[in-house]
This record gives sequence, C-alpha cells and structure tokens, in this order.
Amino acid sequence: MKKNGFIVALLVGMMVCMAGPSVAGQTGELEGFDISVAKEMAKRLGVKVKFITPDWDLITAGKWGKRWDVSIGSMTPTAERKQALLFTMPYYSSPAQFAVHKNNTTIKTLSDLAGKKIGVATETTNERYLQRNLEIEDVNIVYQTWKPGKLKTYPTDANHIEDLSLGDGARLDAIFTSRQTLAEAIQSGCGSGCPIKMLGEPTYYEPLCFALDKSRSNSDTLLAKLNEILKEMYADGTLVKLSMQFYKTDLIPKL
Repeated sequence: MKKNGFIVALLVGMMVCMAGPSVAGQTGELEGFDISVAKEMAKRLGVKVKFITPDWDLITAGKWGKRWDVSIGSMTPTAERKQALLFTMPYYSSPAQFAVHKNNTTIKTLSDLAGKKIGVATETTNERYLQRNLEIEDVNIVYQTWKPGKLKTYPTDANHIEDLSLGDGARLDAIFTSRQTLAEAIQSGCGSGCPIKMLGEPTYYEPLCFALDKSRSNSDTLLAKLNEILKEMYADGTLVKLSMQFYKTDLIPKL
C-alpha cells in the first residue's frame, strides 16, 4: 500500500438483477455498503482508493502479488480460506436466506426444497453450506435435514437472481444467498424489483471481514492498522450508520 494508492478487490454484480454490497450503478460508478466502507477506510488511512473486480476464486486463493492490497468484499473467515488469507475483525454480519419465485405456490417451507434445483454463487460459504462442509470459527452451523435435487452454481449472486426471476421453475426452483442481497433485489433489482420472495427464516449468520494475502510481508502491519480503524468506526457509529443506509437494518455485531 502506498500513499497514492490503496487497491481494494471487490466482487461486483453487474447483471440485469443488480444486488449486493458492491454494485455498478446506473452511471457505471461502483456503489454499495462495501464501497462506502472501503472509501471511509481509505480516508482514515490517509490514502486514495482504487477498486478492481477480480473473480471471487482469485481473491480467496491468495498469492495476490501487488495486484491489490486488501479485499473488502463481505468475506467469511472460513478455516479453508485462513490457509491463504488473514482476516480483520468482523465489520458486519450476514443472515443466509433461501428465496423462490414470487408466483410459486407449492414451496411453503424449507423442507419443501428437498429434491429441487437450487442456485448459489460458486466458491461461497452458501455453496459450502449446501454441500454440508462449511466451517466458520465460533459459529454453530446446523444443516437442513433435506438435500437439493441439483445444485447449480453461478459466478455471482446477480446471475442466479436473474435466472430465478425468469419464472417459477424455468431455470431454478430456489436460490440461496444473503438476506440483504435478496431484499435489495426485491426492492430495486431487475429494473422495478425482481419477482422473488424470501422463504422461511435465515439458516445461519456469518461474520464478514476484510481479507489480506498471508504471503505478503506487510500484511500483519496492515491488518493491525485496519483493525484499529474498524474499532474506531464501531465506536463512532459509522458502521451502524452505513448498515442502516444500505440495508435499512443494523447488521453490525456488538463488540
């Protein structure tokens, strides 16, 4: 990280159904909760911020070199990811939620999803949950008693939201992502709101953190500084304010 450049990696949804913590707005400008958190972090570090959008699997694999300094992209600190990455303290939390097409009348409970085709973003904690191999430190994961008929993976949440929106059972029976992503899609995605509805209660809550490349020599120093500033943003209410602005609810864990 240099004074004239703080490079942040993000996963950005740019499809018709745009939803999530980092999205491309109507002018092409990136916006969202993660974008605002990253800008505030750069401001307090006294550096300029530059956003890039590599594929998610490149971010989680580590070995970034000098391509970017930090990932501020709503990443869960799983045991697998900790092999290659360092994580800050959580800066917010995310409830995981199923959704179906709004015209569906046969899927009324989570158990009705047994044998159904479910869409999920690839290389995510939600995919791991559906595969029953998710490990998050200090989080008790309780799996569903049923299994999907087929699990269809997508590059981003925006892609499976778009497919579900095409019609009930047209390509998917249900999708699985964060509650806030679904709320944004229902409210403003697909032009005038995606034709989907949430199903049941959240299945689990995951802590979300910044990530740094474990192999970089300065990562420990930067990690300590990022945690210091995050504590300030907790204390002065900045994180809660941004959560309310973008999600209309307080998703900030209590220290």
